[in-house]
Amino acid sequence: MNRSLPGSEPALTIVPARVATNPTNDQTLTLRVPTDPSPKAAWLIVGAGTASERRIEIGEAPMTIGSDAAAQLCVADPHVSRRHAEIVRAGATIVVRDLQSRNGTYVDGIAVKEAILDVSATIRVGGTTIRFETEARTPAQRRMGKAVGSSQQMKDVFDLLERLAPSDLTITLLGETGVGKDVLACAVHEASARRDGPFIVFDCGAATPTLIESALFGHEKGSFTGANATVAGAFERAHGGTIFFDEIGELSLDLQPKLLRALEQRKVQRIGSPAEIAVDVRILAATNRDLEAEVAAGRFRQDLFFRLSAAVVAVPPLRERLSDLPELVEAILAAEGRRVRVTQETIEALATYDWPGNVRELRNVLMAAAAMAEADLVEPRHLLMFKPRRRNSTLADFPLAGRSLESIERAAIAQTLKNADGNKVRAAKALGIAPSTLYEKMRRYKLSS
Repeated sequence: MNRSLPGSEPALTIVPARVATNPTNDQTLTLRVPTDPSPKAAWLIVGAGTASERRIEIGEAPMTIGSDAAAQLCVADPHVSRRHAEIVRAGATIVVRDLQSRNGTYVDGIAVKEAILDVSATIRVGGTTIRFETEARTPAQRRMGKAVGSSQQMKDVFDLLERLAPSDLTITLLGETGVGKDVLACAVHEASARRDGPFIVFDCGAATPTLIESALFGHEKGSFTGANATVAGAFERAHGGTIFFDEIGELSLDLQPKLLRALEQRKVQRIGSPAEIAVDVRILAATNRDLEAEVAAGRFRQDLFFRLSAAVVAVPPLRERLSDLPELVEAILAAEGRRVRVTQETIEALATYDWPGNVRELRNVLMAAAAMAEADLVEPRHLLMFKPRRRNSTLADFPLAGRSLESIERAAIAQTLKNADGNKVRAAKALGIAPSTLYEKMRRYKLSS
């Protein structure tokens, strides 16, 4: 009889996404990862780097992993089921599938029912770790839905969202205004099992305060002045699909408990109706606010924050991924049907700007430039920036000569802490050091947050 491991319930551990510690009713993930169209030989490696290392090549026949002696990969682990999981290869695709094991099958820390394996992955069954490796190389991922970008920052975002999309897990996208959170939310919906259902966007910042409850939950005819007909709310219209709460941080405090109840019970009640209506929806949200700070200030309910924090993915601003500019320019112009060419000098000019409005501002600038271009050629003189700001100088531009290394380090730490609003974890990450190292240096330089 197998014994359950502590924490063997379905879990989500994706870095750099933050994971909430409160329990939710979201389903176990079915992980989907991009694969090479023509992988070469592939292996499972047990006990990698030890004297007892075993390498088993994956062939065309299904391979069973379990404690049963008849399993193709027999694992002597009391926490592994007799037939725990199987590896199936179908041409270019290699899949790991959980066989209703007691303690679950994990790929890169994520509990899965079924997962397409990438060129390198870690599989955990019971207390045993198995490495998956292949000679194939995965091509750089540059697009998810209508979102594009080959920078490492966007590759990380695409990878996280590709992994999360097949589940019903709640995802909250963080990022500045204009970074494309709505485009990514739509891409998640299109990559999910709900793709054939509706995708309803509810803008919490644009909804009329007096009518927002009706817009969310609907109302019955005659329930208030002007209610001339029965109207379904956003939740009902999203039944069988996805509802995306844009700018969730703008939702009024008095309406937050009702939203929390709808999220937890998946039931809504129209204004003026005593009956509850069950809804089957997947929740996505986005905000440009720091919700943790909003909770601390009493402007956002902590229980709602936890409910929305099952998986949090940060979308980088455009100024931090300027290498994506050529692809973004091409994609924006193609989407708008503009048959214009953009010179290299124009791309370089675009890269000198801070882009406070991010991709949305880039689109507006390109549309104006395309309208003014002669001979269908966009040049730097056609660019009309809203505010002629340039990016901060590089480190090489600062007058560092003659200063001690300690004074430079102290100044860098102090400035980073200020930019991170005193958040030591964020500051340590920005500096590329461990939080414990940051604490030590703060004590040495007598710095406070």
